Amino acid sequence: MAQATNKGPLADQVKPPDALSYLNLLIYGHPGAGKTYLAGTAEDHPMTSPVLVLDVEGGTVTLRKRKGIDVIQVRSPQHMKEIHDELRVNNNGHYKTVVIDSITELQKLDMREVMREMLQKRPDRDPDVPDKREWGISGEHIRRIIRAYRDLEMNTIFTALMVDYKDDKSGQVTFSPSLPGKLRNEVPGFIDIVGYLYVTVQGEEVNRILQLQQTQKVMAKDRTDSLGARLENTTIPEMWSLIHPSTNDKKESK
Repeated sequence: MAQATNKGPLADQVKPPDALSYLNLLIYGHPGAGKTYLAGTAEDHPMTSPVLVLDVEGGTVTLRKRKGIDVIQVRSPQHMKEIHDELRVNNNGHYKTVVIDSITELQKLDMREVMREMLQKRPDRDPDVPDKREWGISGEHIRRIIRAYRDLEMNTIFTALMVDYKDDKSGQVTFSPSLPGKLRNEVPGFIDIVGYLYVTVQGEEVNRILQLQQTQKVMAKDRTDSLGARLENTTIPEMWSLIHPSTNDKKESK
């Protein structure tokens, strides 16, 4: 790992950019596009395995053949916090990757908790109609959870469903992660790599395309500038190798 050149008063905290090497990824797309499957391929690289999957959506059946992945079913935001605290304090490098599947369902789960607490104080309110205050509380909860997991000393992979968002003024339709309000644009800003996963079918050939280049229609980005505009039938090991080619050199020399 490269050494920081800063010898000033913050030298003990400073790292060069190439030392910040954890994979930080958001994959979004329609149900069945292969988001969870792609995240599960993290098991196949020594720098991203062992893998812990936090199953909020109940979609880990696609990982049933992967015996080396640990899964925890999450059914409350408090449980998410407890798992994070345990990983932060006691992981000690065991799990190299944590997958949150999915943040779309996590937001809905959190909103149910917010509404339940609200109804204890205001039983006259409609339990299915959050107001601005409840949206604000839940939004801040999700921001904190995503930032907290992103900042763990390990790789983090988030999945989300996709939504077609139409701008009322311009009429422009944008594909983006399915999150409410400001979260739709804010959450991708927290994460280094955002990819839109979709399926193409030609005859009997099925391909999964991960788009990583922002367009007028698709929200995507790659801060590493290593993955290109799109990857076809990609895996986490392939993405790691593209981002960290020096790792491949070390493996080949052994």
